Order: sequence, then C-alpha cells, then structure tokens
Amino acid sequence: MAGFFHGIRTRQLPTSLTPPARIETAIPMVFGCAPIHRLPTEEQASKLRQVVLLYTLAEAEEFFGIDVEKDDFTKWGISEVAYCKFVLFGSAPILAVNVFDPAIHTANVAAESVLFSDGVAKLAHSDVIGNLTLRNNATTPFTYTENTHYTLNRVTGVVTVVEDSQLATDIEATGMAFTAAYTRAAPENVTAAQVISATMLTEEAFPKFRLIPNVLIAPNFSQIPAVAAALVTRTQRINGIFNAGGAIADIPTEGTDAVTLYSSAPAYKNAQNLVSENLYLCYGKVRLGDDIMNMSTQAACILAEIDARNGFPHESPSNENLKMQALIVNGNEVVLDLQKANFLNANGITTALNFVNGWVLWGNRTACYPGVLDTKDTFFSSRRMLAWHGNRFILSYWSRLDKPMTRVWIETIVNSENIFIAGVVAAGALLGGRIELNQEQNPITDLMDGKVVFHTLLGLTTPAENVENLLEVDPSYLAVLFG
Repeated sequence: MAGFFHGIRTRQLPTSLTPPARIETAIPMVFGCAPIHRLPTEEQASKLRQVVLLYTLAEAEEFFGIDVEKDDFTKWGISEVAYCKFVLFGSAPILAVNVFDPAIHTANVAAESVLFSDGVAKLAHSDVIGNLTLRNNATTPFTYTENTHYTLNRVTGVVTVVEDSQLATDIEATGMAFTAAYTRAAPENVTAAQVISATMLTEEAFPKFRLIPNVLIAPNFSQIPAVAAALVTRTQRINGIFNAGGAIADIPTEGTDAVTLYSSAPAYKNAQNLVSENLYLCYGKVRLGDDIMNMSTQAACILAEIDARNGFPHESPSNENLKMQALIVNGNEVVLDLQKANFLNANGITTALNFVNGWVLWGNRTACYPGVLDTKDTFFSSRRMLAWHGNRFILSYWSRLDKPMTRVWIETIVNSENIFIAGVVAAGALLGGRIELNQEQNPITDLMDGKVVFHTLLGLTTPAENVENLLEVDPSYLAVLFG
C-alpha cells in the first residue's frame, strides 16, 4: 500500500538559523606589469590578461618570473605588490592581472656605447629580451659571442667578461671602444587603454576563485586619471551584485603631469574629477632602502594587516605604520609636517606623516570629501564595512533564493542576521544594528511578484579623527596647601 509505514523513523529538517558566510576582507586585485618575458616562450601567453591567485612569493616568482631583489618596482608593479604583501607585510593572498606583453611592449637599442671597468659593464637598460649583439668599434668590427667572450645577466643588464677571451684582450687595447645592440622589455609602453581594458577582468575573480576583491589597485598606472576612474567603476556591481571596498590610486608626483607642490594636489584632484566616495587617493611615493614604491600599494597592504588583527574591516588604515624611510615627490625627499598633511586630509587626500610613532599612513577620508559629508561615503572604513556586510549577506542567503516566501523563510533570515550582527557588535566592529522586514516597504503587489525588501540598520564605528581635551585650572585644589 503506497505511503503505508509501520515503525519508527526520522527525517532531517532545514536548520532554522543560517550560519554566516565567511569572506576575506582585504584581498587586493592588482592590475600591472610582471616580467613574464623571463619565462619560457611557450608559457608567456598564458600569463597575459589572466586573473591569477597568489598566496606566496614563491608562487609569484614561478608564475610571473618575479625577482623582488632585482626588479625595478617603477617598471614592474606586480613585483612591487608581491614584495610588499609577502615580504614587508607578511599577508596573503593577492589577485593579479598582468598587462605586459613581451611580444609588443619592447624597445630596440641600436647602438649603445659600452664601458667596461674591472671586466664588468652595465647596460643602460635591464631586462634584455633575446640576443645581445656586442662588437668593438674597430675599422673591421669584431662581434663577440655570449658565453664565449662574455656572460649576460638579462635581468640586471650586467655584462661580465670571460677571462682570457678575445674580449678581455681587446679591453686591454688602448682606445678600444665597444657598442651593444639589443631588445629590452618596455613596460612603460603599456597604454592606459590596455590597463583599463584589463580592469574588466574583475568580473572573473569570483567565478574562478570564489573570492571578492576588496580593493583595486594599479601600481604605476593609477596616477593616470582615466585608469583611476576605471578602477572606481569596477568596484561597484561586480558580477552585478558585489561591491569592493574601494579603489586606491596615486596622484602623479613625477613626469609631465607631476604635482610637485602638496598645496596643488586638491586643485589637481578636482580638475581631474577624482571625487568619488569609492576612491582612496594618495599623495607621494615611499622609499625603503633603494626601492621607490607607490603609496597605494602599501595602503592596500595595511588594510590586510589591520583586518587580520580585527577580523572585520571597520578600522581606518590611517595612523598605521608604513614600511618606508622617506616620502618622495618628483624624485626628491620631502617632509610634510602635521599642518601640511592635514591640509591634504581636509581635501580628501591621504599622505605619509612622520610625527609621533614613525612613518604612518595619514588620512581617513575618501576622495569625495569635502564635497560630500555623508559619513557612510566620506570615511574609507565605512565604505569597506558596508561593502563587506553587503557581500556577506548575499553569500549567506544565496541558497535561500527561490525558496517559498513563507513566514519561516523570513524569520530564518531575520533571526540569523540579528544574531550575526549582535556578534559583530560584541566584537566592537559595530555600535549596534538590526535587520527588519517592514510592511510599508513591501507592497502586496511586490510580494505577489516575488520581490521582498529587508532593511538593515547599522551603527558604524567612525575614526576618532578630531580629539580635543579641554584643560581648566580648578582653584579649589589650592586648599591642599592648608592640610
């Protein structure tokens, strides 16, 4: 008899509470150049315009040909990020997209004079691609052979003479001069349009790795206003539903468009329309040893450091230590005192300050400030917290989508969310919060059409940016003089 049962059995029902989705809070997605010409030719095509997930420096070296000890970070932005993330700040992972194509981004050096000293010469350019033609300038030039007469370090461009070779003999000859011809990698030939096109790959991060980028950066390119604008655009509606915490970009401080006076930065920012609430804008580069790095790169690394410490992205990166020894503008070391740094902050620009506790990132505000005063938009920490909370909500309840809209269905979401928010409040990442389902926001016609609107109210923690202590003399304490 169909349906007949005699005995005892059990059946599992859905849990009335849904555990929250756990998502990474500070994953940077970087668009830049990596020295893939150092890899075997057959591997290079697969390293171009592909979203790559890297957790270690070893992975970056193997996949992109990176050598952080020798790479010029002003050329190789992905090398800079790998160095900062994995070596200086010790955090992971990064999502990276290389835009350097060794098939087209090259430059030919036709006749470069080469001067040897103690058997060694340094070419004017590093990252030699292909063969080096080295000859003397005799009436009948002699062309030397690599590994027979000299060795070449293609990464550094250093030419070393082989002892007892014809080249060694010719160097000893009085008046003997030498000329080199070669092809070099030219990442500076990557165009803004190529970087902007690559930013569309932001859409591939979640489908490939189930990771949502939290901040977008483009070292050595974000100082181009069009690139910064593209990064800002890509922070919103990733895959149609997710939001990144924001883009971090740099104001140009070298080259033809250099803003060499800090006081000119606000005018430049406004002229270039760099005024988005989803943009964290930096002024100046940072120097550590001989390395010059983009401030945007280190700012992205600081986010990962403080999020790992807190567990939530509610804290501002301002007043957190940078890994640097000097602030660089147009190749020169500059010092911004508190008043000058605060002038930039008052115009929605972040910089570096060396004041009480060493070199720190200095600035809480997004680039929309002071034109916009809404706290959810002006503080970078608020932008990141709201983006993170929204992304987590989507992932937590995606499995509940398309299920029958019943009272139990609603209570499961409301109860689960309120429990989660209470935990965030207890951790100090929110001042308070709740989720509601309001009848006035859900017309019967919408409910009949399968549309339902929840309303979440969050008490965000804002940075203690302006602290004042009122000092007053209390004459009553003079009474202690009389016992």
